[in-house]
Amino acid sequence: MSSPNPYQQGQNWSNQQYQQPRVQNPENRYSKTSPPNHSCTEQNVAGLSPYIQPHYESTSPVPFIAELPAPLPPAPPTTTSEQQLKEDELLAHKLQQMQIEEVRRRSSSVVSQHQRPVSVAPPSPHRHSPLLHQRSFHSLRPHSQSVSSTTAPYTLSSSPRLPSPSLLPEVVPYYPQSTSENLPIPVVQDQNTVYPLPASLDPASSSAYLEQHLQVPYPSQWALAPVVATFYAYHGHKIPPSSTWLETPDSVTWRTIRPTENAMGPAPASYIFKFKTSGGSFRSSRLSWSMTCSGEQSNKLAKSKRPIWAYDLKFDSSTGLRKTEVLAHGRENAILTTYVHGLNYDSLRFIGPDSRAYMWVSSSALSSINGSRYDTLRHALFVTTGNIQDPLYGQIVADHTFWDGYVAENEVHVGIRCNECQMKPINGLRWICRTCPHHDVCDTCRTLALGAQFGASIQPTCDFSLVNLPNEALNIRSPTVDPELVVATLQILKDWEKHTLREEKKKNFNGFVASENAARKCDLGVMSYWKAGDWDKKGAEGEKFGTRVKARGIMQAYGETAAALRKVVDTGSSVGGNDVTIGTKVANKDGSGS
Repeated sequence: MSSPNPYQQGQNWSNQQYQQPRVQNPENRYSKTSPPNHSCTEQNVAGLSPYIQPHYESTSPVPFIAELPAPLPPAPPTTTSEQQLKEDELLAHKLQQMQIEEVRRRSSSVVSQHQRPVSVAPPSPHRHSPLLHQRSFHSLRPHSQSVSSTTAPYTLSSSPRLPSPSLLPEVVPYYPQSTSENLPIPVVQDQNTVYPLPASLDPASSSAYLEQHLQVPYPSQWALAPVVATFYAYHGHKIPPSSTWLETPDSVTWRTIRPTENAMGPAPASYIFKFKTSGGSFRSSRLSWSMTCSGEQSNKLAKSKRPIWAYDLKFDSSTGLRKTEVLAHGRENAILTTYVHGLNYDSLRFIGPDSRAYMWVSSSALSSINGSRYDTLRHALFVTTGNIQDPLYGQIVADHTFWDGYVAENEVHVGIRCNECQMKPINGLRWICRTCPHHDVCDTCRTLALGAQFGASIQPTCDFSLVNLPNEALNIRSPTVDPELVVATLQILKDWEKHTLREEKKKNFNGFVASENAARKCDLGVMSYWKAGDWDKKGAEGEKFGTRVKARGIMQAYGETAAALRKVVDTGSSVGGNDVTIGTKVANKDGSGS
């Protein structure tokens, strides 16, 4: 009698076939003929001998060890966390903004109808609300194709996959299909970003730059057209006693040649201003002037019978505010101007006779305290173009500067001898010593002195000042703009700026005087912040500056020329009067006269 079989549930093994695992090819381990998840309970292929369960005397169970292929090690995680993606996008956004800032800082102004002025900040690039769930396509790290490792490979619920060539994360750049998908990187912000304007020169740097280069740089935002015509200002040779630069001059002349050239060869003035002031503590102060034209301009005006330009400004004696202001030019409607003293620039708005909007703009804020100087400003006249109503987005038709940086390198200084090389007259640049009296040298000798090659007259303690004077210039940059309108409105802007400086001196007298004294220690500053005592006699304090010496020479030559012209005019008038008298007598004798 045979012993009972304790493993009744395993008797089916006697009727089943078992197949030994087939040796796999290392290069194709998971082939379709022998997948790794092949079950051991499947039926054997027909033709193989069955495997019969052996009989053991012991009652202990016999463990069954199935010879299955070893599972593969889990693949390393290749997914990128959401936090990392967000940090990458934020970093890419910052780098992109830095690149935009660098390009905007280095790029020069482009001539366009939408030119932005100094005072207008570019708009924020975030025109839409922040997108928190929008995938960006501008990230420096494109989205990678990740493989999930949560599901084991080749399970019963998964289908077979093709082998991957590498377990490293594969970077697959995604390109947008349409422009609507090209959205900015999502950044959570409380308010829109406003890009700061380019930092301008501080007052001390602007003054030093002006004294070194004899001019100030143009703002990078100004798109300037070529110069059509240039006029140079001359403030006359008569200076009232005890007067200063803050007071209104008697006359101002604009010519197409420089004052140095006019002293050698006089030319008729293009525009002449005659000023008149009245009022005081008890009466309302009033400023008025008239602008006339001479030469070819006056001949054209005489033929067309056009009257002169006249300006009148009245202040209220109780409040000190503007009461009336009008610029008459002999046409149907007068021009009304509006001056605004802003924190970052000054402006003068008006509507021209051509019904277009104009606006004078200064390069920076007007001030004469804390080291600031009014002569470091530039002015530009903007005009509307097209359908844009704001002049600041239009075209620059004129610009003005107090110092244009011109140096007459070929000028002949008549009667002046170089104390070093004994050249007479000095041709080119002339330098005068501030410490030694009557010490003039040419530019060649001064250059040798800078290289420590001192001569008989030049000592190490000598401090030279250039005897060459730049000029106040007005550039016309459009052939369609009326030069008379430009010159007249520029004078109004300068009048208002001088009024603003007077008010600033009343509010901060000590700071104003300190900046004025600092400016008077410089070659151009002593010319801008002049005093009547500088012109009293030769050899005064102002003679230490070459610009003052040059200005005195120009004034003297201009006075002599004006006196000679008056004599010629008086002689011609008397001769012309006799001719008129004789002609009248002859006409009366013939009976044809009245």
